[in-house]
Amino acid sequence: MNHHEILEIAKKQASNPQDVPKIETLHQNLAHMTVALKEVETRLLRVTNKMNRLKVEDRDVFLVPLAECVAVLKSKIQDTEDTLSQY
Repeated sequence: MNHHEILEIAKKQASNPQDVPKIETLHQNLAHMTVALKEVETRLLRVTNKMNRLKVEDRDVFLVPLAECVAVLKSKIQDTEDTLSQY
């Protein structure tokens, strides 16, 4: 993630110069949440494969928290994108 590039995007997107730091922050938040989402999705796939390979039956305790985390991150990414579209 390139913070200088994000700042330039924010400057172009802002109709009011006072909104630049707000827009920049939203773009930075999106970038960080997207990285986190990909990491948690990857972890969920790896744990799922491990549970399948080892034939673990009571896998919910291992999978549900990760699946819920993915859902929350996706929701918050969408909320942030919606907020960003207001600028």
